[in-house]
Amino acid sequence: MLIRTAELLDEGLCTHEIRALVRKGELTRVRNGVYWRAGFGEPDELDRCAEHLRRIDATLPRVRPGGVLSHLSAAIVHELPVPERRLGPVHITRPGHGGTVRAGMHLHRALVPAEHQRQTESGVVTSLEWTAADLARSLPAVHAVAALDVALAKGADRDEILAILARPHLTGSIQARRLVRFANPASESVGESHSRWRIHELGLPEPELQKEFFTPDGEFVARCDFYWERYNLVGEFDGLVKYGRKLKPGQSVQDVVLFEKHREEAIRRQGPWMSRWIWKDLDDRQAFGRLLTRAFELADRAA
Repeated sequence: MLIRTAELLDEGLCTHEIRALVRKGELTRVRNGVYWRAGFGEPDELDRCAEHLRRIDATLPRVRPGGVLSHLSAAIVHELPVPERRLGPVHITRPGHGGTVRAGMHLHRALVPAEHQRQTESGVVTSLEWTAADLARSLPAVHAVAALDVALAKGADRDEILAILARPHLTGSIQARRLVRFANPASESVGESHSRWRIHELGLPEPELQKEFFTPDGEFVARCDFYWERYNLVGEFDGLVKYGRKLKPGQSVQDVVLFEKHREEAIRRQGPWMSRWIWKDLDDRQAFGRLLTRAFELADRAA
């Protein structure tokens, strides 16, 4: 995932420290004011995001007046998670009829109201709400949910997204509205969003998100991804992206993994049963269902 200079400054870093992190390889400069933080996904993911930003820069001078960056291209600008393998032509929306793909552009036809256009360093882009609505209609459900979760966490107005999707004759709007209603800004990683959707698809009990645990003396222990009170079961998605988000300057993923082990021990001391899963588990929906069903059984037996 991309991170901008302003966000690094908000974390308390100064420009000298940012340059030092670039020299050490903990940050990779994608373009002016945009970086990639080590620990966020794989190198080819960085290459695809950076390449798409370069395509945007190269394409915008050829866009006719009235054209607005949209769909996956707008998602990259808004820093929403998208399946990078779908990144290709730059997505542009402008008034007219009949979309087409040509000369490195995927042209969509729609009138984007002025109130849903935003001027950014990358050019004029659809608003966060309009972008979320486009993604909800065009992406597979599991990827749409991940993008919607982040959009809501960034402050997108759910009712406004639903209003955009209520426009007449809009392809895919019924399913998209279901996904918008399902989205939850409490999800803190793409893996958590994918997990939530898989749980929903499988018809398994809905978990509480970001459950906090305390010692009997009131001391904070941890906040967990998922919790099923009925079974006293904690569920945790393990992924390098999540660990990368916890990295502090100079800290390695290995440091965070060790911290997570101590954290898990502290959670178990409070009584809950615990189940963990990784990306590979989510890729096989039925296997993931069996994993959680078994966890419910074991937790229920231990209660």
